[in-house]
Order: sequence, then C-alpha cells, then structure tokens
Amino acid sequence: MNRNFILEQIVEQKELVQMVETLTSWIYRLCESNNLRLKTTELAAQLIQICFTQNCCNLQNIQLIAITSLFISVKYNESQSFIQFNLQDCILLGNSIYQEKDFLEMELQILNLVKFDVNLSTISDFLQEEQTKYIDLVLFVTLDSEFWSFSKFDLFEAILQFNNHHKQGQNETTNKIINLIQTKVNLLTAKENDQKNNFECKTKSIQKWKFKSKNNSKNRNLKSLNKKKNNFQM
Repeated sequence: MNRNFILEQIVEQKELVQMVETLTSWIYRLCESNNLRLKTTELAAQLIQICFTQNCCNLQNIQLIAITSLFISVKYNESQSFIQFNLQDCILLGNSIYQEKDFLEMELQILNLVKFDVNLSTISDFLQEEQTKYIDLVLFVTLDSEFWSFSKFDLFEAILQFNNHHKQGQNETTNKIINLIQTKVNLLTAKENDQKNNFECKTKSIQKWKFKSKNNSKNRNLKSLNKKKNNFQM
C-alpha cells in the first residue's frame, strides 16, 4: 500500500476544507459590502458545501465553484433588487483565470447536483423577520466546516437555545450543536484574551524600554554636566 498517497489525500482534504471556509468568508464579505441578503450568503455556502460533499471540488476548481455558487445565489435571491451580477463580474472576481464558458459549465454541473432546485432551506428561512437579531450566530455556524453536517433546522433550534442562554436543548442533536458553539466561543475568547495580554505585555515592555532609555539619557547628560563642571573647577 502506498501510504504516502493516503497522507497526501488527507493533507489535500484539510487544505480543501480550509479553502472552502476561506472562500465562504470571502463571499460573505462580498455580500455584505454589496448589501445582499443573508440568505444569499447562506445559499452560496450551501451550494459550495454540496459540491464538497459530492467530491466534485478540488484545490484547482474550488474558486470556480465558489464564484459560480455566488452567481447562482444572487440570481435566485436578489431578483427583486437592483443588484447586477453577470458573467463579466464572475470573470473579474476570478482574476480572469476562468472564462464565460467555464462559469456556464460549472453552473450546469451545480444545478444538476441539486436537480435544478435551488430553493434550499437556510437558517434565515426559519428565523424570518428575526434574522438580524441572530445574524452573528448564523454566520458563525455557516462559515465553520464543523457545522456543515447538521440540518438547517437543527442549527436554527440550537441558535435560538444558545442565544437565550439555555445550556440544554430539546434533543441530543441540538445539545451537541450548542456544546460545539460554546466550545468554539470559549476558544475564540481565550485567543482574544491571549492576544490582548500579549499586546499589553508588549506595550509595557516598550514603555519600560522608553523609560530606561530616558533615564539612561538623563544619566548621560548628568555625567556630561558633572564632567564639564569638574573641568571648569579645575
């Protein structure tokens, strides 16, 4: 058995997951900067994840899949808005690496995967008018690969419970999601505290260094002054 081949597959899989997460975050920032709906981000993320779970993506075509997923999502969710997002925009987002035919072919592949039904349930569908209240948590679970295996309804239930500070939900799946959210929040909080402490330590070190430098400068000036004084007395 070629164990190196297995190791390479594992490494590539991890890189691919990280790339999907990065591109999903990038899509969210694009949607936010263009005032697009939360559902547009969610649907694009879902389409990418479907391609991932169906083993249709790799490190070479994942950017093409991500941009095409956004293209499909905008067409479906933003039809009532004044947003214009066409194939030329796709080409620009892809730095002209891909051409129109590449996006059209990928669009057809993705639509085939979902059987031409892009009316996929999202967390914001369940939240409806309250989605702005929970937007941070919705994005939190949408952008993190560890939540991809859960249904949107279970994620919705867990978000409600977590936001209302209920440590235990109504079922095992909800509890599992709540615990996972809490664990990740704790890790992020600890990381932020470490960064804050490191920053404070660096600030104190700089202040001490400046203080020492200032004192050394004063001492040098004082010695120089005393020397001049002694020379004058002589």
